Amino acid sequence: MVMDEDKDLKKKALEEFKEDGKPDLENANKPFENSYQFATEKKKSKKSTIVLIIVIILLLAGGFFILSNRLSKQAEPESTPTPVPTPTQTPKPALNKADWSLEVLNGSGITGAAKVVADKLKELGYPVVKTGNADKSNYEQTQILVKEELKDKVDLLIADLKDIVKIASVAGELKDSTASARIIIGKD
Repeated sequence: MVMDEDKDLKKKALEEFKEDGKPDLENANKPFENSYQFATEKKKSKKSTIVLIIVIILLLAGGFFILSNRLSKQAEPESTPTPVPTPTQTPKPALNKADWSLEVLNGSGITGAAKVVADKLKELGYPVVKTGNADKSNYEQTQILVKEELKDKVDLLIADLKDIVKIASVAGELKDSTASARIIIGKD
């Protein structure tokens, strides 16, 4: 539409030039000025529109960023340190050799086996109150009999004696002796 106006103005200027033979200098440049002015305004309008769009996009992006941060902070539960239980070590009961008095009886059929074991037990600090032969000489495995009051500590004794004698089992309660435990040496 502006282009049509420019053409009309040019046409009018040419007609006036033809009529009096002088160019109409005042109106001759008006179509060009109007089109230049229009083009510049159009460019300014496009620039301002682009700037406006960029500003809107930046505002939206910033708002989205702030909103997403707030939502993520709300979604994350506050981390409270959970106490880590420190393992408490139950003190292992100590083996008190003075609590034990031992009988060592030979049930293996090998002469002198009870004396050899008794001597080694004495070297470790155990009181040996009796050595001798068992009721029979064909025990396959070494056994131990323990007084009732020391049953809960017998595993400590067995563990301490493992390098001297291999005790296969606790055969039962020791009732007919003054010793606290009786070791019957077997063939093993």
